[in-house]
Amino acid sequence: MTHSLSAAQIDQFENDGIVYPIRVLGQSEAVSLQPRYEALRDRMAEWSTAKQLPKSYLVSRWVNDLMRHPTILDAVESLLGPDILCWAATFFAKEPNNAGFVGWHQDITYWGLEPGDKVVTAWLALTDAKSDNGCMCTIPGTHKSSLRKHEFKPGSGNLLAGDQEVVLNAGEEKMSQHIELEPGEMSIHHSHLLHGSVANSSSRPRIGLSINYFAAQVRQTIPNISDSATLVRGQDRGHFELEPRPKAEFDADSIAAYKKFIQSQSGLGAYDDRAASAYARLEAIA
Repeated sequence: MTHSLSAAQIDQFENDGIVYPIRVLGQSEAVSLQPRYEALRDRMAEWSTAKQLPKSYLVSRWVNDLMRHPTILDAVESLLGPDILCWAATFFAKEPNNAGFVGWHQDITYWGLEPGDKVVTAWLALTDAKSDNGCMCTIPGTHKSSLRKHEFKPGSGNLLAGDQEVVLNAGEEKMSQHIELEPGEMSIHHSHLLHGSVANSSSRPRIGLSINYFAAQVRQTIPNISDSATLVRGQDRGHFELEPRPKAEFDADSIAAYKKFIQSQSGLGAYDDRAASAYARLEAIA
């Protein structure tokens, strides 16, 4: 049985730049993954000073299996076609009563991936994601317009690696839409869609896995950098160095792969000096 998107869901994505909610896991199964996420977070705590957990699927078999979940890939295939790679996957977590937020941004801005309309992000909720605990917000339809200027505001509490943020035009905030999800549900959004999220003002955590997928014809266009990805369905076209699947949680080979690929563009090690210093603390990785 496949879980391809319906015609109505594809229309929603094309019109709004996002489709949701899509049920991937049962609520109890999603909740059961929260302690595993916490163990992963604690295991990797000294590896990075970054605000989130980058590319943990390189060392964690259960995360790697999750990004290959057939329901996710069936939905992504409906938008990108049969040949799919995963460029990155990042846990975005907000602790209860925490001021951290995600500034308005467009995913593709600094990634160098082209064509951008063949790049999407699946956001899978492990907890509920509601307006009071900082769910994602979008401005529907902004994926159809050009890329916007992003400003850098370090020290603002922004959870993005580069502290980047788009200053909205007058009236745009009123157009924003809360993307509320139950545990085990996901959304999929276009790489050009303006989105962000506010702080968690609730007593509940908000934990989600943001997975970046692209079609195999996509190329890295930033000159003179290395880049990598994981083939998750179909055939590769040879544009990226392929990442291995871990044989077990944090085995020696997977840790070696993490040390290598965290420095690539998909690991954000090539993003800029701020991200490189945060993400690539190689001496702490063991």
